Amino acid sequence: MDELDLLARSLPDAPPPSAEVVERARARLSAAQHEPTRRSVRFGPVRPSARFDATLPSLKFRPVRRRFGWALGTAVVTIAVVMAVVTLVSNMTAVPAPVLVPPRGNDALRQLADRVAKLPDDSGAYWRRSLVDDGLTRVRAGGETFNAIFSTRLELWQPRDPGDTFQNQIEDLGLRPATPADERAWRAAGSPAKVQRVCTPGTQAGDCPKLAMKSKNPDCRYTRTVQPDGLLGDRRVGEVTVAELAALPTDDRGLREWVRGRWAAMGRKVKQTDDEVLARSRFLLEMPIRPAARAAVLRLLADLPTTDVRGRATDPLGRAGLEVDLVKGKRSFREFGKDDEVTEDHTTILDLRTGVILADVTAAGESTEGLPKGTIVDYMASTSESGWTDDRPQRPRDCRHG
Repeated sequence: MDELDLLARSLPDAPPPSAEVVERARARLSAAQHEPTRRSVRFGPVRPSARFDATLPSLKFRPVRRRFGWALGTAVVTIAVVMAVVTLVSNMTAVPAPVLVPPRGNDALRQLADRVAKLPDDSGAYWRRSLVDDGLTRVRAGGETFNAIFSTRLELWQPRDPGDTFQNQIEDLGLRPATPADERAWRAAGSPAKVQRVCTPGTQAGDCPKLAMKSKNPDCRYTRTVQPDGLLGDRRVGEVTVAELAALPTDDRGLREWVRGRWAAMGRKVKQTDDEVLARSRFLLEMPIRPAARAAVLRLLADLPTTDVRGRATDPLGRAGLEVDLVKGKRSFREFGKDDEVTEDHTTILDLRTGVILADVTAAGESTEGLPKGTIVDYMASTSESGWTDDRPQRPRDCRHG
């Protein structure tokens, strides 16, 4: 077998080299044969590392003598020729660029589901849901117009045992200036206790009331009762008990049928597509369900065209999470100040470990007077106090029953 046969075997899929390439390779070979023989190079003993000395004590390492030059024979020269021709051919052959396959858009949601599915089931006598609900509004007072935030705090105590006490509390914290600039405007107006909401032209006076700024005694009310039927206070998926949620299917098909059945049981006459009905499973992420069921919900949502993962984000309370649009393609509007059609952008931020909803966020989809595009106009965030607990609800002070 000559050097060209060896070359052909080393490059079975490559086109045969041209006559010019072969001639250049032979010229290199001829030049190499007339070079003087190099002197031998002798290497000393090859010693293993200390780690191998300890683990392989029976091995004996001897001096290794290697010679370079024509004394190695024509085999080395043949390899050199092969490598020379390979190099020339490689330089002449176009290598196709690698094709990068982009990841599927909602894979981050599926990966989150895989992590959540490995979590242990929660324990506790009560499922507590503590929420902060903030919204932005446009107001005026004393010749000044500015933005203010109205804040509400909600506390829900849902017992695992229907014989235990159920408690729900709502605390209205009133208004406060939205930014330092808004606070300066409020102070320039004389720091009034009440301000006038700015409404669209033609709004009736009764629908555009004066609003109280933050006071020392916020309005608080609560309900405290026993619900023998064990129904969950949240009715967004219809009437369902904590026990029924604990038995929620964890497989894809079973969960889909469950959601469809709940929508049918609610008797809603609003026409919705199957994807829109299944998208209602997002509400389950705010309910006391097992991690395995929550993982199933996340996978179901990831498969819907109404879901769009946007990536890592920080929620309004400063926590890192995964931002997801769970109502992709659905347009909505709100009234802000004198504008009655400001487009909205809805997103949900999920906890990176548990998959629960950290916050639902609504931002302005366009700019209007006093409201730059992207400004958060409303959010509801779950606080760190939320989750299963063995604590029990205490009757709140300075809060009226009813």
